[in-house]
Amino acid sequence: MMEKQFNPVIKAVQSLRKLSLDIKTTNKEIQSSDNEIRREIEDCGKLIATTNDNMIINLWIKEKAKLIENANALLKILEKIEEKFKKKETLGLTEVWETHEEYKNLVLDNFVTMERMGTAIFIDSNLEKWEGIWKDIKSSLNKILSISETYHLKLKMMEALKPDEIDDLTVDILNHIPWNYSDEDAFKYEQDYLVAYNEIKESQSKKKNLWDKILNALAGGIEETPAHRVQMRRWMEGEGGNK
Repeated sequence: MMEKQFNPVIKAVQSLRKLSLDIKTTNKEIQSSDNEIRREIEDCGKLIATTNDNMIINLWIKEKAKLIENANALLKILEKIEEKFKKKETLGLTEVWETHEEYKNLVLDNFVTMERMGTAIFIDSNLEKWEGIWKDIKSSLNKILSISETYHLKLKMMEALKPDEIDDLTVDILNHIPWNYSDEDAFKYEQDYLVAYNEIKESQSKKKNLWDKILNALAGGIEETPAHRVQMRRWMEGEGGNK
């Protein structure tokens, strides 16, 4: 329900907040989620082995090898992106992201194939175990994909903004957007800003041009509403943390 109603601009602002996290923090989360997925894949393999069907077992081993190869390549690409963040290097950003998307799609295809194998052959309690494992795998995978989406946004920022503008933005985010401000809070408070908008005069913020650049860099040509302008100005001008 929330996903259908949630405005992409507010979602993007939430992503901008995540950009202020230290790269080491996000890297640790990626590694932790990846390790969890690999453990769960091993559990899947143990269930596959109980079939005693050599054809199915060999097919699983083959698909698992493809997954590991593609996942390792994807992790290396994410590390390469992290290096670009550290060095503030803008050369080849589009190309590295295209490679990321290529391997991400391969990994997702591997997961679909492997999940379907067990769904097709297991029944009763084994099917329940299988579905439970894959629920956990998807949860861990979503954590990685969420970080990679944030990386994508930061790459777009690097293409659109100067290094000192990115630093300026990061400082504002760290200072003014509360860490415990959830997506649900952002959605809920948006309604308040719609009511308040007519009572608030738009000021000429010194960071207005910076924010315009950020909006232009966001994917999908997102249209900004009056409520969003109020929300963003409050954050950018240091009022958001008090809400």
